[in-house]
Order: sequence, then structure tokens, then C-alpha cells
Amino acid sequence: MRNHGWQSILVLAVLAALAACTTAPAERPERELPARARYMPYMGPSIDSFTWLARFDGWEALSDSELIIFTGTDTAYYLKVWAPCGTQGLPFAHVLGLTTSVGGTVISRLDSVRTQGMNCPIAEIRKLDTRRMRDEARLQLAEQTGSASDSPPSADVAAASARQE
Repeated sequence: MRNHGWQSILVLAVLAALAACTTAPAERPERELPARARYMPYMGPSIDSFTWLARFDGWEALSDSELIIFTGTDTAYYLKVWAPCGTQGLPFAHVLGLTTSVGGTVISRLDSVRTQGMNCPIAEIRKLDTRRMRDEARLQLAEQTGSASDSPPSADVAAASARQE
């Protein structure tokens, strides 16, 4: 009986020591990547869900807990997960997946980003305005390459220019 009491104390001491040494992922400082600043001006309002046809054309990590999912040539979504995703965060993920609770629909606060054997619940979804981003990039490229040439600007560049005025 006496030995059992010491075992309990020893187990509690070991658990307390382990708890003191661990850091919860949410307490780690957030790493933001330069790509984040490039995408943030094109974020739409927060939405509850989007339809996903079980494939995406690519993804880009913006921080340990934020990423852009490209679901088509003109469609992209910003996803923020509850805590840094994976053991080192999204920038170090090699493989990425999404869960869908309701047949092909990804729902904020219900579905997750999956990476490295972890499910990271989605806290926020925003649609990226890829058309405006592309138009502004074309306009900036035209300005950098000397749009002072004699040829008139293309319809895309002219439309982007008109929106900015």
C-alpha cells in the first residue's frame, strides 16, 4: 500500500515536469511570409463555405496558420486554421488536403486542412479576388516595361486602369 502512494507521487511529478517543458502550438510566435502582404489586399469578406471538387491546382502558405488554396485558374481561397498546422507550421508542409463534411463543400469551423497526419480546423474562409489581382499585376507590368509606347493599351489594362480611377 505504501509503495502505491510513492508511485502516484512519482507519476504526478513526471507529468508536471513534462507539462512544464511543452509549449502549446498556439503560443508559438506566428511566422508570416512575404506572400501574405501580396495577397491580403485582394481578400474578400469572410464566407462560411465554398464548393470543392476534390482537387486543387496548388496552394501557398502565408504563415504557420494561413494559406491560399487555388481551386482553378480564376478561383482561390484564403484559409486560416485555428492554430499553427503541422509540427512546424504550413510553410514546411509537404502534402496538404481538405476535409469536406457535406459532399464537396468545405465549411468554416466544421472542416479541416489536413497535413502531416494532423487535422487543423478551418477558422476562416475568404475568397481571393484573382481577377483584380491579375489586372493590377498586368497594369503594373505595363507601367514597368514602359507603357509610354505608341501602341494603345490592351482592353485588360485599360479596364484595370479605369477601375483604379
